[in-house]
Order: sequence, then structure tokens, then C-alpha cells
Amino acid sequence: MKTKKVQFELPISLFTELAEIAEASDWTMENVLVQTIKCGMPPSLSKVPDEFHIELLPLNRLADKDLLRIVEGDWPAPKNKTELHRKADFPSLRRTYALSLLRWRGHPIPTPFEM
Repeated sequence: MKTKKVQFELPISLFTELAEIAEASDWTMENVLVQTIKCGMPPSLSKVPDEFHIELLPLNRLADKDLLRIVEGDWPAPKNKTELHRKADFPSLRRTYALSLLRWRGHPIPTPFEM
């Protein structure tokens, strides 16, 4: 795996918390930071057809209220519906991505099991 060195400052309180976890788990600080970043990453479009990325990525700019409107189905449908849009059920895909963004932003979203 290729790596890239990154240097940034953390608040001391956050650093202390992470250092305590590293010590308690017998992990390196680097491993704790990598795991923390992995778990806190924004939703990925890696499994979504490339054709949809241009329509889904701009959702990242929307306010939470607008994302909620998408989740609730109160958002205009795309005008350029292709066969792929129909096969992939694009409105559901867009709602799922909006919901994932809301969860990533810290909103409590119940899991299917909890619903």
C-alpha cells in the first residue's frame, strides 16, 4: 500500500484521547489515527457507476435541510433519465447517498434493524 505523509495539528485534548486509546489497545498512534480516519470517512461512491458521480457529488454542497428533502423524496427528479438511471433506481440511490451524508455529518440515522 502506497502512503503519503501528512502533518497537521490536533487539539491537545483530542491528542490525549487518541494516545490513551493507542496505549490501551497496544496500537501505534499511527494505527489509531488511520482507523479513526477510515471510520469517519465521508460516504464513498466507489461502487456507484461513474455516470452518476457528476449528479451525486454536488449533494455534498447542500445544506442538511436540503439533504433531508431528498431523503423524503421532495426533490426534483433528474431531467436526463437514461436507461441506466431507470435500472439503477436513481431516486433511491440519490436518497441513500443523501442519507449517508446526513449520517456522516453527525445526524442520528436509525439502522434498518432499529426501524
